[in-house]
Amino acid sequence: MLFSFVLLFLLSVNIAESRIVSSGLGSNSALICSKIYGANIGDTCFSIMQQFSVTPEAFTTFNPNLNCDKMFVGEWICLDGASS
Repeated sequence: MLFSFVLLFLLSVNIAESRIVSSGLGSNSALICSKIYGANIGDTCFSIMQQFSVTPEAFTTFNPNLNCDKMFVGEWICLDGASS
């Protein structure tokens, strides 16, 4: 029972977060990533932002669902893009 409750809660949070992100891009817009990087051992969000000269605001906009505390090797990071 507790597992079902936790799963339902996480699904609700995910749906709410995706609505917030999509509203920032416009009602019919989707982010199209034009430059992608695969995370390596030792990478952090900060080190990737420095390496590719990406501002924190842009980095967050390009990667709205990225959890910097749980980044894994091979995770695709969007470094540049535009809304369509």
